[in-house]
Amino acid sequence: MTLHSKHAASSAGGRGWLDLVWCAIKRRQSWRRQRRKEKEKKEYFDSPEELDRKVQQLADWIRESKHFFVFTGAGISTSAGIPDFRSGIDTVLETGPGAWELRAKGQQRDSQKHKVTSTLKAIPTTTHMALVRLQKEGLLKCVVSQNCDGLHRRSGLPKKALFELHGNSNVEKCTKCGHEYLRDFRVRTSKKVHSHFTGRLCDNPSCRGKLKDTIINFGEDLPEDTLETSYGHGRKADLCLVMGSSLTVTPACDIPEVTDGR
Repeated sequence: MTLHSKHAASSAGGRGWLDLVWCAIKRRQSWRRQRRKEKEKKEYFDSPEELDRKVQQLADWIRESKHFFVFTGAGISTSAGIPDFRSGIDTVLETGPGAWELRAKGQQRDSQKHKVTSTLKAIPTTTHMALVRLQKEGLLKCVVSQNCDGLHRRSGLPKKALFELHGNSNVEKCTKCGHEYLRDFRVRTSKKVHSHFTGRLCDNPSCRGKLKDTIINFGEDLPEDTLETSYGHGRKADLCLVMGSSLTVTPACDIPEVTDGR
């Protein structure tokens, strides 16, 4: 009986020691993840001279390229007043910290401190318009975007040269004939994450199919044709410029990786 008690105490002590080691390992891993996340949020600024040098290098690459495309994320719309998702608490952006950063910190956006504009009132930025000019000049083949704020379409970029992987908050599509409607309002009406019917019908009298918004939420599949065409441009390209994206949301973030060039 005594021997049994000692054995039990020894086993319990061994398990306790292993638990302590396991907790220490988990804390260390958590600390490393946090350090990595903080490093990813760090903002870097080039000197005017270095920036000029990089801009000239990019211009040379664009002129020399045979198939150039641009991949954009939320960061290109912050200067239009639309907050991004991942910028840190200490960001210099006028829109303030990213939406997910605020959520993680349990904070609300300070409307007095931060300059924020509704996506419906936002105006395409100099960046958006520069891409339109490059496309008109025949230098830019297309823009592949993760953004659903509608600024690329509003900028005048042709639909044939734009692939909106995560949809467009102003576009709804007929489930019967496939016709798209570009609206001057946000088309999404459903309160349920994975329900996309807007309650409106196709204008075509011979169709009258139900309309759905085009927004892609987390856990949903991207439109196959848009995704495959985007990958096709990635494989053809000898130059890809990524702007405003942390390249962390799959499968969209994999597209620039297939470019066989710079």
